[in-house]
Amino acid sequence: MACVRGRFRMLRPLAPLKHRRRTQPTREQSSSAAWAALDSIETTERVRVAGLLNAMAGLAGRRGFESFDFEDIRPNSMNPHRGAWRSDVRLPLSGNGGEALVRYVLRGSRLTAGDVALLMDAGAAALGKEPRVEDYVVSGRATVVGDLHGSLGDLGAAMELAGRPSPSNLVVFNGDFVDRGPDGVEVLCAVVALKLAFGPWVHLNRGNHEDASLSRVYDFEGELVAKYGDEAAPLLEKASDLFAALPLACVLEAGRSKTLVLHGCVPRDLPPLAAIRGAGRVVSCAAAHYDENATPDERLVQDVLWSDPSGEVWEPAGVPNWSRGGAGCVVGDEALSAWLAREGVTRLVRSHETVATGAEVADLGAGRERWTVFSASRYPHREGLNKAAVLVVDDLGGVAPRRWDAGEGVESRADPEAVEKRVRAALWRHRAPLRAALAEAGSLAAAADACAAVVGQPSIVWRDALLPPLGRPSEGGSWADALLDPSRRRSLGPFKQPRRSPTSRAANGLFDLMDADHDGVLTADEFFAAVAAVNAALPAERRIDGESVWGLLDSNGDGALDKSELAEALDRRLAG
Repeated sequence: MACVRGRFRMLRPLAPLKHRRRTQPTREQSSSAAWAALDSIETTERVRVAGLLNAMAGLAGRRGFESFDFEDIRPNSMNPHRGAWRSDVRLPLSGNGGEALVRYVLRGSRLTAGDVALLMDAGAAALGKEPRVEDYVVSGRATVVGDLHGSLGDLGAAMELAGRPSPSNLVVFNGDFVDRGPDGVEVLCAVVALKLAFGPWVHLNRGNHEDASLSRVYDFEGELVAKYGDEAAPLLEKASDLFAALPLACVLEAGRSKTLVLHGCVPRDLPPLAAIRGAGRVVSCAAAHYDENATPDERLVQDVLWSDPSGEVWEPAGVPNWSRGGAGCVVGDEALSAWLAREGVTRLVRSHETVATGAEVADLGAGRERWTVFSASRYPHREGLNKAAVLVVDDLGGVAPRRWDAGEGVESRADPEAVEKRVRAALWRHRAPLRAALAEAGSLAAAADACAAVVGQPSIVWRDALLPPLGRPSEGGSWADALLDPSRRRSLGPFKQPRRSPTSRAANGLFDLMDADHDGVLTADEFFAAVAAVNAALPAERRIDGESVWGLLDSNGDGALDKSELAEALDRRLAG
């Protein structure tokens, strides 16, 4: 990362913000859209399985099972850290000390477990004193950094553009520091160090990946295990305390404008901003829509962290966000614009979604707008084609993105064959209901509608981005045969995801809970009976879709699982 006299280079003067007409997406943008959609599909599948596990854990408690344990559900890191050990943290951190620590991790060096614990404890204590929504008056400029997802290269690029935090140079990190990249520990520690060093000139928002339960179904816990071994468990507990302490949002007042910065979107039912200000701190909310005992605070926080704008003017607020497994909601532009007007806010700046160009704006009318900023380039796993960006708000209320691509020489796999491999893997996991849905499909549009109904994501995404790389049926062939062709899937090879350690204890407990006749075989009927018992205690909108989860677990389609098959299924579905 380029530095001047040991400090981050300051951003050049802002160019005037220009509004340009939208153009047709390039091939790279279409490929990026495909990977973003596939990422959402896999997130939905993980949330469904995580919801099943959480719900079954509650059922196990009610039935007196003691063997149901999540401790073994932990992934291995996709890329164990390469750097050398060194202890370099001295509290309290000065500005120079915070910058030195960031440069230290950007060089690939590794913090000791003691240093990580020290930073997390100090960060949780400092953030716990801050309000849930912080208010700032922009006296120079504010730079909003979107999702970083464990990418040190992108953190370095973002800080080079943002410059050294100061009273006239606020830096806002808008969540999702961990998962999906190899260096979540270092990115998290770096942004916490900046907060500790520069105090009110650095603001950290919580993202949906800063969640205790997601740490087990994504990469962060596995990264801790790979880097710190037996010391990982207490570090994860400290990280969970830190996550719970993170603020939910901030408001930037600049000129005559007010900018609300939060990770996802506004909550369902459009409560006043005061409701977000008054929300309690929660450790985990990822599965709140599945939990009959979820508190109002857990549901509100889930909405703030998981929700998305729908992009449709007419869409009402509060529709479950089915693209993310029902976590959070979707909010139509008309409802969002009305909420912003009511709260006296000019624009919403959010992250949470991959953007091909790193940042994009939607005009909501009446002088209001919605920005999405995403700061992890080539997401996920350095394999995508998207650029990254930060968003700069000046003291007059002007907004301008600054973009980059921290490629780091990694060869992208977001080519047509890679997209085809990943799409076919997703379709295969839903093959039984999908084959039935495709039976009457006679066109690309009809096939796209069937895939959208079964797998998720809008039909237009399937039609324009996901299905074209797979080709069309041969003459006289069907769409079901073309999309679910096992020989083509085998010829492409499997879509490789990070390996996970065995999930034996959790799998054994889950299996014993559902195997009603204790014959060592879990049938579909037994599985659906267990799901029905769980759903009986849940309201309709939070019930588990047993059909979709069974399809994810029964990979060979024979209608039964033994313990090893269930463990392997959990490994696959919770990987990545």
